[in-house]
Amino acid sequence: MSKYEKLNEPVFVNQISHQKGRGDIDIIEVQLTGIKTRTEYKTWIDPKFANYSHWELLIEAAQEKGVVVSNLKLKDPAKNLINADSRPRIEYVVTRIELAEILSDFWETQKEFVSKFGTF
Repeated sequence: MSKYEKLNEPVFVNQISHQKGRGDIDIIEVQLTGIKTRTEYKTWIDPKFANYSHWELLIEAAQEKGVVVSNLKLKDPAKNLINADSRPRIEYVVTRIELAEILSDFWETQKEFVSKFGTF
């Protein structure tokens, strides 16, 4: 059995920000949101660590584009923390406006479905 729980939904990158970590080390905070549940998740990536190579393309793309990602694992489900050692799989890259429109349409469709059929 795996030590970390697999995240069972795709997420989109909400924000990328550069922060100072412990000892004044520059780290990158990645904020993500679940497409189905709209749950907010976070992880921190240190460019000096080996796992940065797994996140580098995602971080670069998400600076200016809307990015949908899968294949993430939760380090701490209670805090919605993504394991930085995950190997994110980029599923979709579009303009931020286009992603916002797609998500808005999807969420509206979900509301209509629930109002007609309820939840399962």
